[in-house]
Amino acid sequence: MDLKFIGTGGAFDYEYGNSSAWITLNGLHILLDCGNSVYARLRRLELADQIDYILITHMHDDHVGSLSTTILHHKHKRSPSQKARILYPDTINGRSLRDRIRAYLSFSLPRPDEFVEFVPLSEVAGVSAIDTKDQHVKGMVSFGYSFEDETDVKVYSGDLGNKDTMFEYVKSLETEKKVQIFHEMTFHADASVHVYYKDLMDHLSSFEVYGYHIDPRKSPADNTVPMVVEQKEFLVEG
Repeated sequence: MDLKFIGTGGAFDYEYGNSSAWITLNGLHILLDCGNSVYARLRRLELADQIDYILITHMHDDHVGSLSTTILHHKHKRSPSQKARILYPDTINGRSLRDRIRAYLSFSLPRPDEFVEFVPLSEVAGVSAIDTKDQHVKGMVSFGYSFEDETDVKVYSGDLGNKDTMFEYVKSLETEKKVQIFHEMTFHADASVHVYYKDLMDHLSSFEVYGYHIDPRKSPADNTVPMVVEQKEFLVEG
């Protein structure tokens, strides 16, 4: 299994690209989030033709802004006879996310189901959803995701304001496998929709944590959370 980032920035950190990850698991390639900057990066990295599934955390533009274009690429430049496949958690909130994705796509793809096949997450081994509804923005459906193989677990928070959710999830696994947590964070203490870096620092003695969704140039001097953007092994080369 491998998890590498295509972009590590937030909505406004265009130099670092919208946060998005490329997961290789059991021979499959999963694109996790597809924000405004992602399609261009997929083309530059020569990944657009390798996507097996797309997985979305929530419906903000920096996570879905180039989803329609990526789907149109699949239809017109890759495989006209095969639909793009979007995974969704088969729960009440997961089906709500699926319906919101379909509605969003309908603005540019009037008949989304002619372009997209929605696939329950349970059909792909090793991927689990972590329901974070209301924990990023009140009223918003959102998810984090966990990826697991024989030896490793990699947890991706998605955008999240609750400082404990991902760590409680990992504790509940009661696993002896190596666990890495990729957690969004903010350097602003008053940003309730993201987790403050000092709250992540509190977990560093117990968990292997890496921060993303930030501009590393704004890192305070006392920040000890390793940032994904500074870890070459977690970045897609190119």
